[in-house]
Amino acid sequence: MNFSFISFIRIFLLWSCSFCMLQVSELEAQGPSQLVSVEPGNLPIILTAPHGGSEPIPNVPERQGKGVSMFKSTSDTNTDKLAIKLADAIETKLGKRPYVVIAKFHRKFLDANRRARDAFESDEAAAVYAAYHQAIADSRQAVIDRWGHGVLFDIHGQAARPKTIFRGTQNGKTTFHLVARFGEESQRGESSLWGFLSKQGLDVFPPVGSIDSEHRDYDGGYTVITHGSGQGGTVDAIQLELGQELRASKAIPQTAKVLADAIAGFAAKYLPQTEQNDTPSTNHYLVRVGVYVDKGAGPSVNNLISVLRNFEHVSVIKLKAENIKSGGLSNLDLLIHPGGSGGNQGRHLGEDGRDAIRKFVKDGGGFIGVCAGSYLATADYSWSLNILDAKVIDRQHWNRGNGSVEIAITDVGRELLGVEDQRLSIHYAQGPLLAPANRPEIEDYETVATFETEIAKNGAPQGVMKGTTAIAKAKFGNGRVICFSPHPELSKGLEKMVRLAIEYVQRDHE
Repeated sequence: MNFSFISFIRIFLLWSCSFCMLQVSELEAQGPSQLVSVEPGNLPIILTAPHGGSEPIPNVPERQGKGVSMFKSTSDTNTDKLAIKLADAIETKLGKRPYVVIAKFHRKFLDANRRARDAFESDEAAAVYAAYHQAIADSRQAVIDRWGHGVLFDIHGQAARPKTIFRGTQNGKTTFHLVARFGEESQRGESSLWGFLSKQGLDVFPPVGSIDSEHRDYDGGYTVITHGSGQGGTVDAIQLELGQELRASKAIPQTAKVLADAIAGFAAKYLPQTEQNDTPSTNHYLVRVGVYVDKGAGPSVNNLISVLRNFEHVSVIKLKAENIKSGGLSNLDLLIHPGGSGGNQGRHLGEDGRDAIRKFVKDGGGFIGVCAGSYLATADYSWSLNILDAKVIDRQHWNRGNGSVEIAITDVGRELLGVEDQRLSIHYAQGPLLAPANRPEIEDYETVATFETEIAKNGAPQGVMKGTTAIAKAKFGNGRVICFSPHPELSKGLEKMVRLAIEYVQRDHE
């Protein structure tokens, strides 16, 4: 009798433990990702909605918000439903579906649009938070890999103006790539998303064409700051704060349609229409080229950008000195400094900016200097980058004039530039006359071309320019450098030299 009772207890305990283990296994199988709705897409568009969910997070109490500024625990009503309807409407309009990441959990347990320390108050919620942002990061990377660049729309709700949509980009920081590539029109003009929305009768803030700052309460939160191009990269992020009337249950289908129409117009203007691998090419990688456009850049930078935009698989990012200082080089393959004034460029960059460029090249990035950009690259001035072991001959007569000159292409140059001609005519505009500086800490450069004829105006002596280096290439750390004293981008038929220079200096992606 005793034995039978003990046996029964053992069997019961084994069964109970198995049942408990089964429950735990099922919970683990579900995991944090079950509280995040994720859809892969076939467009360079990502939709996110962090505040529309209603589900609890198991074992997670409601947040108290102690020490959190502007604490909120209420949901943005219907933003999850609107995001789904918007994805449907985009698919109807464009024939393909965007990427979608939606929080199914309620904001009172976890606010996914906050930095981690303000987003949750328990370890259990941390895993859900990580799953949500990892899903966005994965979608973002997929867009970059397939199309090169794209856009994320973060869907929110606001109660300040029931019929208005507020723009949130941290006043342009989270759309840095978009504006750098296409100008302010893409952010606030008639052909911007807001322009397309306004044409359909929607109230937007700031108004189309306005240079007013975004509303300080709705100018973009953690999601667009973290996943937008303000942190580098080629995916821009825009927070859309929709008024209550636009999110009402009955209004959602029409709101989704209007938004989809506006997004389609925006996409046709600013987003890739085909995947990178759809275009035949020996290299499908989108080369990300930064171009300095700040103080010291001359008018020829516009010609340079026009030439670059004619090249396939090249993304052009306009950079100011502040962008370079604040990490704007981190996701680029190479940097081009154009004609203008090398001294003004170098001084405006300051030591911090020059150090950032040196580190970028040393770590594997590329550098192309054209005219003033070549002065900047040398090791001859207090404002120099010191990435090319070159000095400038006859510094006193830097303004020796403009015109067409003949250059002699070396064997190294003919191989690099893919030309058979030993002499070429090219436009010259007071670029540096380069010669070795013999700095032991910088690797020697190779001569790609030398000057065969000269310009000697404004008191410049005759016979000095001939034989000096016109184009040089070199290594600096793990990166590569090419410097043009003359202007290939201003010389008809020689624009391809810029493309070949890009192929030489661009960062390796093997």
